[in-house]
Amino acid sequence: MNRAATRLLLLLASLLLLPGCWNRVELNEIAIVSATGVDWHDGIWEVSFQTIVPQAMASRTGGSQRAEVNVFSTKGDLYSAAVSRASQEMSRGLFFAHNQIIVVGEEAARRGLGPVMEVYLRNPDNRMTANIFLAKGKARRMLEQLVLPEQIPGAAIQRMANNEEQESFSFRPMSMHATMLELLEGTQAVGIPGLTLAGTGQSADSIKQLGRTRLPSQVRLEQLGLIVGDQLVGWASTEQSRGIMWLSNHIGKTTISIPCEPDKATPKQTSVSIMKSTTARKPEWHNGKWRMHVDIKVEAVPGEYNCSKKLELRGQMNAIEQLIEQEVHKIAMNGWKAVRKHRADVIGFGDLIRKKYPRQWKDIRGEWREMFPQTDVIVTVKANMMSGGKDASNFKKMQEDARSK
Repeated sequence: MNRAATRLLLLLASLLLLPGCWNRVELNEIAIVSATGVDWHDGIWEVSFQTIVPQAMASRTGGSQRAEVNVFSTKGDLYSAAVSRASQEMSRGLFFAHNQIIVVGEEAARRGLGPVMEVYLRNPDNRMTANIFLAKGKARRMLEQLVLPEQIPGAAIQRMANNEEQESFSFRPMSMHATMLELLEGTQAVGIPGLTLAGTGQSADSIKQLGRTRLPSQVRLEQLGLIVGDQLVGWASTEQSRGIMWLSNHIGKTTISIPCEPDKATPKQTSVSIMKSTTARKPEWHNGKWRMHVDIKVEAVPGEYNCSKKLELRGQMNAIEQLIEQEVHKIAMNGWKAVRKHRADVIGFGDLIRKKYPRQWKDIRGEWREMFPQTDVIVTVKANMMSGGKDASNFKKMQEDARSK
């Protein structure tokens, strides 16, 4: 009997060690943040929050006329002060665990991303996988825009960036974790995708506008923001951004347009799909300056072929490969011109030197931004056409052949 009682007491005592639910949070006590916007104007930080409205999402199939998200802003002389004042306008506590994107306005980015990174690191609820974007203008406007067909604009923008990476590779989605790592490495520079409003410029922030087949304005990925240290120093165009991706070995599948004849000012009439691309980079010290050898290899298939010669001819296949090499070389050099102009080593040349020549890097690290534009960049491209498609002729040529029979 005593042994049984002892066992029972030990069992009851072990229950005291269970954690329980002492810190539980009810859903009706929190506001789930899906996106955050950061702006700077006249010495004041303005932080905008896009929060989910659960009631509207649950009743959407029933014909609800409420938007699925709500956007509000707070201001402060410090970024952290602006965030802390959210309780003055929101009846619920902000819950950041589902925050999917952070949009930083252009003025705030030129001011510096340091305060944003600092506060983001201090809050354990923040997700390091959230994507960061730069807005051409105010960040709040990007959060207010409805993005069809998604219910939550923040999630739609994140999916848009992921889809762009898979289809075009003009931009590389940047998570907060990846951005912080690149800003802490040797060159302390990073490229962040930009957001802009396309269309009439009229805000698409009303649920009534969803009855139209086309919204008056649409959020679009456009241009690449070049960050050095923690400040925005300039923008690269979308085409230049693709060249930067090629120089950085971040290109997977993409499509390029080429002319039918080399070395002629003829319009581009043919496109090819790049199925695979690899970029090898090798730094060396040559004649008192740094030289970077960039070797690009691509494998391609025809996308739209409008040239008169048949692809089955080996000479024509070689000619198309040469045209691909010329076009890829042109795109890569356009990307180099953009980063050289702004002295922004977002392509990681300095990191390659640091790894291969660590002693020399210690001597030049503080002067690298001035030395970077003087780097000799030698780009070589090797293209390989994998196949000619289902038919070696273009469609119009096939029609002409059919009429002559």
